Amino acid sequence: MSRLLWRILALLPACGTAVKAHEYWACLEDHQGQLEMRICSGHAFPESDLLLAERLLAETAFVRPDGVVVPVKPVAANKYWRAEFAAEGPGVWTAAFALKRPPEEEPFFRGRCLRVRGGADDPARYAMGKGLEIVPQAPLSRLKEGEAFAVALRWDGHPIEGKIMVTPENGSVMFFSTGRQRPAELKLPKAGWYLLTASHGGKSFALTIQVPDGAAEDP
Repeated sequence: MSRLLWRILALLPACGTAVKAHEYWACLEDHQGQLEMRICSGHAFPESDLLLAERLLAETAFVRPDGVVVPVKPVAANKYWRAEFAAEGPGVWTAAFALKRPPEEEPFFRGRCLRVRGGADDPARYAMGKGLEIVPQAPLSRLKEGEAFAVALRWDGHPIEGKIMVTPENGSVMFFSTGRQRPAELKLPKAGWYLLTASHGGKSFALTIQVPDGAAEDP
């Protein structure tokens, strides 16, 4: 997202709008123990409508529940990048990637998607404590449609003030404010995918989460 557009959007209150920007995100699906990461780009979240340039991709990895980072090399699949990994057990699994502009060494963007397997939730695994992060403040395994959901905006592990943009799978984009002592209280009215994005200090971050419907169960 451009800095000018983000500044305009940051002035909007915590309400819905039809504005949708060009975004980057990851989706993590669990196919009976085979994890599939999709690295996406475009204006049609959660469907990718633009294939990211390979030269921008960096630090693509699965993060296991024990915190071990497993680097992977994604392959192009139509309009997104794809990688797979066999999940060994329950816990919080993370799909992560970054974007860099050569020859710059530091990423300008990081994206993650969290998925809890087997009901073995651990909120300590939601963050890595480096750079800009959007961090859920309650167990994702308890996430239900229609309920409030608190998230914090952090820089190097410390809470900061900022704006979080929430793009739902279906519906209007929403904006929420967060402070050093006050997490943002998001409203996720329906089941489906949600994209949470924020920018700070010239860096951007995106977190993708999925709100299950009432009949869904964790694998």
